[in-house]
This record gives sequence, C-alpha cells and structure tokens, in this order.
Amino acid sequence: MRTMLARRGLGVDLVIGVMLPFAAHCWVQAGSVVLSDPLDRVRNFKPLLTVR
Repeated sequence: MRTMLARRGLGVDLVIGVMLPFAAHCWVQAGSVVLSDPLDRVRNFKPLLTVR
C-alpha cells in the first residue's frame, strides 16, 4: 500500500509497532490517520520504527 501511494505522489509512513506479550504489526498512515487497518487493531501497539 505504501509503495502504491508513493507512486501516486502521496507521502505516507510505514509504522512498525510492538506490544506485550510480544506481538508485532505494521501499518500505513498519513499523519495521524491510519490507512491500512482499523484503528482498534493498531491502537494497542507502541510504534517502534517509522519509515518515511
């Protein structure tokens, strides 16, 4: 999704997050708006790395 949007000139971030007990997940967001997942799915993850 990030690559597709970047090809169209839209700047979005790939965010990698973690939570305990250990789980990891990544999602795409523009500013504070999550684009690739429901907010309930990513709400409990702590962002660890953001790729712009």
